[in-house]
Amino acid sequence: MQMKMCAEADSTSAVLDFPSTNMQSLKNPVFVPSGVSNSQKHSKSIKHCQFQGCTKGARGASGLCIAHGGGRRCQRLGCQKGAEGRTIYCKAHGGGLRCQFLGCTKGADGRTDYCIAHGGGRRCSHPTCIRAARGKSGLCIRHGGGKRCQREDCTRSAEGSSGLCISHGGGRRCHFKDCTKGAQGSTLFCKAHGGGKRCTFPECTKGAEGSTLLCKGHGGGKRCSYQEGGDVCPKSVHGGTPFCVAHGGGKRCSVAGCIRSARGRTSFCVRHGGGKRCKFDGCDKSAQGRTDFCKAHGGGRRCSWGQVGSLCEKSARGKTSLCAVHDALVRDHRVHGGGMVRPKPDPTPTELDEMKAIVTELGPSVKLESKEAVHGLLSQSEYYAFEGRVRGASLISTITANATYL
Repeated sequence: MQMKMCAEADSTSAVLDFPSTNMQSLKNPVFVPSGVSNSQKHSKSIKHCQFQGCTKGARGASGLCIAHGGGRRCQRLGCQKGAEGRTIYCKAHGGGLRCQFLGCTKGADGRTDYCIAHGGGRRCSHPTCIRAARGKSGLCIRHGGGKRCQREDCTRSAEGSSGLCISHGGGRRCHFKDCTKGAQGSTLFCKAHGGGKRCTFPECTKGAEGSTLLCKGHGGGKRCSYQEGGDVCPKSVHGGTPFCVAHGGGKRCSVAGCIRSARGRTSFCVRHGGGKRCKFDGCDKSAQGRTDFCKAHGGGRRCSWGQVGSLCEKSARGKTSLCAVHDALVRDHRVHGGGMVRPKPDPTPTELDEMKAIVTELGPSVKLESKEAVHGLLSQSEYYAFEGRVRGASLISTITANATYL
């Protein structure tokens, strides 16, 4: 009996007495060659996105990354973006971590607790720059970070998936008919057609500048840093400079010795060929306003004197919408009191409405057969004559100079 128990004890000890190498092989049953590193083993276990050319990791059983439709999707109707974190919505619709800044509802960026506007995410590595870094460059957009425009010699930032900057057609465009400008913010229109933030000044419809709530005319945007005698220049800055155009801000003309401001996308001032030029064949003058022609070829604002079908075709001057001749006629009416040979309706309250009433009363240019007929015109009952003009004998010369002889 004792011999049997000793034999069982010996067999038990023999079973439990394994070498250390054999125990290690039991814990790791899969044999791994000594030449394979841990990083290679880790890379083999990661599933990559099956979309052609994509190297990102696949999410879930879809075999695709988030950008190509893998993983959980946002539950907001019509949204195709990926859901953030443990929520059922994307960042734009409230999913994921939110910014901890008081009153902010934006999503927190990266591993921080704040959005980009409140200091979250990676910052630009350029000295003294506190803007957010874009892409893998470690720089902000101003210092070369993020995607750049693919147009030759263009250094601006690319917008959207087009690979082009806004000036070259990238990003969303204005939905106004025949407008090719970029849409502002989350709106469907450019600034000129009502898109983006608007000025909060009463009755102002212009776009707000920068992060302010006012347009340039009402003090919005950055102001000129020029100081002289303790007085600060109230004008707005131009381009990426801290000064207005009058104090050297913005791009300057590239012609040697010229200190004028460069216009548009060119590197020259108007005098040296910069800005928009007149599209009339053979004309090299500057185009006026938003038109494609110079003043001589119909560009810019035209005089509003006359009626439909017989308006004055001369260029308007100043803020009166009248040419030099008709503007002088209206001003003379104000100086001499506006007494009329024939009674006229009472003037309207506002200055602009008053001028429009004067233009309507005087009518279009008068057609005369001869200069002698001018004197007979004054006796016609249907003609309004300024008392000041008659007394000064200047009405005769004005009508004679502007009359069309048959």
